[in-house]
Amino acid sequence: MASRKYRNVSGLLLFFLLGFIAFPDPSPGAPTNGTRFPPKGAIEAGYEYHNLLKRDLAGEFGRIKTQNHFYFFSYGLTDRLSIDLKAGLGNADHEESRDLPDLDYAAGFAGGYGFRVRAFRISQGDIDLIVGGQHISVHPRDIDLGGKHYESFLDDWQLSFVTAKSFSSATIYAGGKFSDLESVYKVDKKNKKRRFSRDHIGLVAGVDAYFHEGTVRLNLEGRFIDETGFSAAVGYLF
Repeated sequence: MASRKYRNVSGLLLFFLLGFIAFPDPSPGAPTNGTRFPPKGAIEAGYEYHNLLKRDLAGEFGRIKTQNHFYFFSYGLTDRLSIDLKAGLGNADHEESRDLPDLDYAAGFAGGYGFRVRAFRISQGDIDLIVGGQHISVHPRDIDLGGKHYESFLDDWQLSFVTAKSFSSATIYAGGKFSDLESVYKVDKKNKKRRFSRDHIGLVAGVDAYFHEGTVRLNLEGRFIDETGFSAAVGYLF
């Protein structure tokens, strides 16, 4: 039994390594973290790739694009409440702003936290209503361009409401979300500016697929309207 457990853990670590190889440019809406709730006292750990393809800022302050690589950990505080933590690397592109040149910030530290609650369940149809709150913060490296020094970080806040339908080896889900991405920057270490998202209401849809007697979960998720983005994750239930 013990040797099987170590083989499974080794396989998960190998998947993490392959994820970084597959996406060599590490670089946030925020993913909802899917629909799995670890049992009380249990932990799900895994790897998540998150790509924000486009998020428009209010006014004429351009748009943000980012990529993230995260290790994530979800802890079952109860069977219906999960606490989610993540840490990794993130970059950021700031384009077409009226007061900045196009900037491509290299990857720096990124992290996040959140919660999910199974607020309601229809047992007869295996249908759940899940409410979650998520936050991501990305701190890319500074840029020196045209004799000026640029520094920036991103904060992404989100409240999500999804309906999930479970089958024997998969769960599909869809719903709405309220979110705001804030781009904060300084030029030559002064005149701190904070820019906010243009749109705040969006849609989210995804699927959780389960393997190896449910211990391994593969998540795919897309997010639309307020942003254009997607994420892919794999998790192992300990």
